[in-house]
Amino acid sequence: MSIIRTKHIYKTFGALEAVKDVSVTVDQGEVVAVIGPSGSGKSTFLRCLNGLETITDGEIFIDEELLEKRIHGHSYVKLPHEKKAEILLRMGMVFQRFNLFPHKTAKENVMLAPVNVKKMGAKAANEMAKELLTKVGLEDKFDEYPAHMSGGQQQRVAIARALAMEPEIMLFDEPTSALDPELVEEVLRVMTGLAKSGMTMLVVTHEMGFAREAADRVIFMCDGEVGETGPPSEFFINPQNPRAQQFMRSILHQ
Repeated sequence: MSIIRTKHIYKTFGALEAVKDVSVTVDQGEVVAVIGPSGSGKSTFLRCLNGLETITDGEIFIDEELLEKRIHGHSYVKLPHEKKAEILLRMGMVFQRFNLFPHKTAKENVMLAPVNVKKMGAKAANEMAKELLTKVGLEDKFDEYPAHMSGGQQQRVAIARALAMEPEIMLFDEPTSALDPELVEEVLRVMTGLAKSGMTMLVVTHEMGFAREAADRVIFMCDGEVGETGPPSEFFINPQNPRAQQFMRSILHQ
């Protein structure tokens, strides 16, 4: 059963077509890696899914519910605000930058949205935060402030914070790109664990090892379009699209 479905979505910024005619389906429990050269529309596509960017044309379905339909910028879906918010809350998002509140501890950062958005009691939120921080390997960092944590630790707090809203889908926008190389592995380890647990994940990444090992499917984007899609076992061995072949050659020679 598809949990994300897009039909012919476009996103333009003035004369620039950042996303062009992208139609994809992600099934429940599937892990999809979105790869491609910089500027190919990967992050813009992800931000369209959760409403951070408004599509220019096309349709977006979440759990087979029509979230967005636009034609030449005009909306043809009149969802009540509360319903749209409820659908969007099914998606957790982890960004390149950690965006933690510097004046709050790791535990307080994780507790914030469940208390303020879901109206969870402080005691229950506190227990959930401890459980999630333990899950991402930060059981000794409950009361630490972001300034006293490494970038990898901060990104793991950000993952725990997204999970605190109990999303059905996790979106990752190049979550390791701002990290020093030696810190990348600890974040990828947490993401691989999530993938194995059955979480639906859509991951924009430059980490080809993660895409090869943890993803069920790879989507290759170039120039705002989907150039190729398929299982990693096929894509990484024998890509069919000429731009995908060129991209893989450039990766191998880095």
